[in-house]
Amino acid sequence: MQLLFLVVLLAIVGQVQARAVFAHFMLGNSNDYTKTNWEQDIFAAKEAHIDAFALNTGFDLSIHRLLTDAFSVAADLDFKLFLSLDYSGDGHWPQDQVIKYLKEFTQLPAYYKTDNHKPLVSTFEGGDAVDDWKNIKNKIDCFFIPEWSGLGPHKAISNAQVDGLMSWSAWPNGRDKMTTDTDNEYLDALNGKPYIMPVSPWFYTNMVRFHKNWVWQGDDLWYTRWQQVLEIEPEYVEILTWNDFGESHYIGPIHESGLAVFNYGQAPFDYARGMPHDGWRTFLPYVIDLYKNGGNNVQQPMGNEGLVSWYRINPASACSSGETTGNTVTHQQKTMEPEQVLQDKIFFSALLESSADISVTIGGEDRAATWIHTPNGGKGIYHGSIPINHQTGAVVVTLTRDNDFLVEIDGHPITADCVQNMTNWNAWVGNASSTAPKPSSPSASSTQESSSHRVVVSRIIHVAMAWTALYGLDFR
Repeated sequence: MQLLFLVVLLAIVGQVQARAVFAHFMLGNSNDYTKTNWEQDIFAAKEAHIDAFALNTGFDLSIHRLLTDAFSVAADLDFKLFLSLDYSGDGHWPQDQVIKYLKEFTQLPAYYKTDNHKPLVSTFEGGDAVDDWKNIKNKIDCFFIPEWSGLGPHKAISNAQVDGLMSWSAWPNGRDKMTTDTDNEYLDALNGKPYIMPVSPWFYTNMVRFHKNWVWQGDDLWYTRWQQVLEIEPEYVEILTWNDFGESHYIGPIHESGLAVFNYGQAPFDYARGMPHDGWRTFLPYVIDLYKNGGNNVQQPMGNEGLVSWYRINPASACSSGETTGNTVTHQQKTMEPEQVLQDKIFFSALLESSADISVTIGGEDRAATWIHTPNGGKGIYHGSIPINHQTGAVVVTLTRDNDFLVEIDGHPITADCVQNMTNWNAWVGNASSTAPKPSSPSASSTQESSSHRVVVSRIIHVAMAWTALYGLDFR
């Protein structure tokens, strides 16, 4: 009996879904992409340890060329993509077209497949098309994880065709702190089926064409949400987003062609131009590997120590709000002034082998700065912030250790000069890496092996405990 148990146990552990991180990619913002643009994005994603792009697209006759180009470049660069079918607005997918596109693209070598060798398919919305999926899955043997937030997790999972669920709840309501309450609601409904947990750094949109003009809380969110990923340990994580410039939560490079969305969306001004977010990718290799390997920051290898800082370049009171609201009635939320949701602060995170000192100057004036969150054991990601206090001028954020210089960010000046006298509620993000010698740490190969081994052992223990509780087995 014990031998049979061990055989079954090893089989179960072998089938445990490998964790993966995706980035939500707006295919519509790649209309004018060249091969070089695709290569730039894929190289950047691979460098960040992202496993695949979830290609978000509604149905349109023009998308076939875009998808063909994307999958061709991805295959050349050994990167993965999968379809995230957008059912919102005018992009609603006809059932026959879903089958047609999945038949073609899921056969390509660059299409992402889960551990059971099935192609992953997701959606954005589409809860009104749930009945389509019985026929679709009869024709296409796929692993289906939709985002049907409008149905709620318990109703969504009741559809027999669903293999897992994705949530879109990556931002807190108003001034509330970000919690894992919604994530836990999904996990409870899924009862062991895979969950795609959303992570996002920011949200500001002002698009007249789409009747969108609001902010949701960003501020500390990029740090906070990754800590929650390490707590929840979901099967999958999806970053919202790689390139949605119109909603200001992009972490990918800004391409000039992608900014055409501001003209199409009839935005009053281009609030992504000159506002890079590349810095938010700086620590992704570390935190993604940490998530995949079980969350032990002491054993997790890291690259160069570094610093990331982000803030809004216009104080809230400097210019017109642009009639932007905090929260939105379209999501049945109580609206408020945007400065009640977003704080006038400079935020900073550092990846460090051991503690270091942080300092900030605004307009040449030194400001006292300290860490609000520090990692257990002293190694890992440190995080903090300081209020701007209505100051303007050049921003410099500096790291030192034992009075020795480590790294510095010369940031975008904070200014009361606004484009068309409208406050830009988007964030500017800067980063810098240190070339100074680091405190000694265990070798990467030994720690990686130890972390991977620990994850497997942990899963064996969890399964063994479950069998012990169920069958009363005793292996002493």
